[in-house]
Amino acid sequence: MPTLLSSGHRSCDSTPSNHSAYVAFLLLGLTMALRFAPLPENFSAFGALAIFCGLYTTGVVRWWLPLAALFLADCIGHFAGIAGMGFYHLPSMVLNYTGFAAMILASAGLSRWVKSSSGAQAQGLAVTAIVAFLASACFFLISNFGAWLDPLMQYEKNPSGLMQCYLAGLPFWRSTLTSDVLFTIGFSLFAKAFLPAFSRLSWSK
Repeated sequence: MPTLLSSGHRSCDSTPSNHSAYVAFLLLGLTMALRFAPLPENFSAFGALAIFCGLYTTGVVRWWLPLAALFLADCIGHFAGIAGMGFYHLPSMVLNYTGFAAMILASAGLSRWVKSSSGAQAQGLAVTAIVAFLASACFFLISNFGAWLDPLMQYEKNPSGLMQCYLAGLPFWRSTLTSDVLFTIGFSLFAKAFLPAFSRLSWSK
């Protein structure tokens, strides 16, 4: 099934899946650059990279490219001693990465559902924003569960403490959600508008 290019736009030495990988690698570079830019707290393009890969790529690129990018950024932040970046409480970090993987899984599943129920014409900005919202919500639920487990956060280990953790995390999620939606839309528009070879970008199955 074509991923980024229809069969009529294929070159003799490349495939649609290769084109999707090229776009994803370009966006990886942009995401890494933005990670070290002076953006507001919790405003990052990593979630959008995961969502983009879930929507438009397949196979190894879909899963390992965004996860490897996040790990690389954590390594750089840790060994460079950058405040607010790097390694932290292991169970919380594992759940943070699990939430990130859930964003990929959610976007991939939602893309299949939308295409099967509405067809390719449903891939508008509004639908993309809804997918980004739902994927971001998955990350929030899983990653904040990890924050609840972190002893440094000092939440009581009971349902009341978990609810308190989620409520305390909502203001931070507002920034994360905004960046997830805006960057996901921006990445899609970038791939369609500025890369002529990918002008017929479509969701993968």
